[in-house]
Amino acid sequence: MPTLRKDRGNAWLARVIIDGKTVDTKFFPPGRMKGPEWMAARQWEIERKKEILEAERNSYKILSGLELLFAWGEQYLAYVERNQGRKTFVEKKTVMTHFFAYCQRRGITNLEKITKPAFIQWITEVYEERGPDRANRYRKNLLAAWNWGIDAVEGFPQTPPILERIKPLPVDKQDRYVPPEEDVIKVLQVASGQDLVMLLAFYYTGARRGEIFRLTWADVDLQHGKIRLTDHKGGFGKKRIRWISMHQTLIEALSWWKENRPCNVENVFMRVDQNAALGQPFTARAMLLPVLCKRAGVKQFGFHALRHKAASIAFVSGGLNAAQQLMGHSKATTTDIYIRSAGLYSDQDIIVDALGGNSIGQAADELLKSKMPHDLSHHEAFCNQSLVTKKAL
Repeated sequence: MPTLRKDRGNAWLARVIIDGKTVDTKFFPPGRMKGPEWMAARQWEIERKKEILEAERNSYKILSGLELLFAWGEQYLAYVERNQGRKTFVEKKTVMTHFFAYCQRRGITNLEKITKPAFIQWITEVYEERGPDRANRYRKNLLAAWNWGIDAVEGFPQTPPILERIKPLPVDKQDRYVPPEEDVIKVLQVASGQDLVMLLAFYYTGARRGEIFRLTWADVDLQHGKIRLTDHKGGFGKKRIRWISMHQTLIEALSWWKENRPCNVENVFMRVDQNAALGQPFTARAMLLPVLCKRAGVKQFGFHALRHKAASIAFVSGGLNAAQQLMGHSKATTTDIYIRSAGLYSDQDIIVDALGGNSIGQAADELLKSKMPHDLSHHEAFCNQSLVTKKAL
């Protein structure tokens, strides 16, 4: 039966369950129970289950090596397209296409022929063409596809992935630029309206860009000072949800924005640059920080730099565990890559206090008092100003 997913805007999730295992899913638009949308989802479940069972009945013959190879690729990409973001799908499709082209050149017609030397040769080709960092990304993506095949593709080799025995290539990475506190403050000072609220959300949550762009008001609990962030960083692209505490400044900023936003839409942040797109959620804001950094007269930094800045502040005050909680990493070793140190356990109150107690937090609080109550014109860094003040009826 279709399931109502409040975390996806009340969309209906249709699922095909066979032998207690979910084998396929698809989202349908929101609507009432047993309404047209619900009925479409239910009909899809019935028809899709018939298709899968029929395919299983007709596939008792053993697939040839080449058939299995391509079935793995096609099924994995279909899974990614259904369950992960567009950017992730494009990246994984590029990797799979590159790998299958390599198999064709090498005369590899079945999975058993993909030996460790074959993998090493493929990774070497990527390294020579695109460098070690890209080679490591290709390795990581193909390993995820292989692990998925072990669990999901009938007849797929059940031996441990060979790629796990091939170490990532060494990469000389430059240190990520993290702006000094005074530069962050200068940028906040030249921002206003939605721009300022969004930057405060990035800073106080340490969230990734997509997590902020995907925020809906259902994710924001202003009464209890909590905000829900969602990513797809779990194994096999599994969705992860975490609720984190908000600093009072962010609570007040979001409350102000909810009251003064130009459109009464479900997403927290919205486009205001053209009439046709007014109210739609952002998919990118590539020019926001370059414009604000130039206006503030500071070295350019991006959204991810704010994430790193917040993590470094949390770490200084609360140790590795505080930074790990803020960044939403499942492993402390991942956080350690960013901060290059170790620390002690801490609770979220330390994170909130650290973010609000330093000079950026203090400046943000002063900006909230001086700008938010009076700045109702929403002077965005770049937008059609005539649209911004159009309050939804």
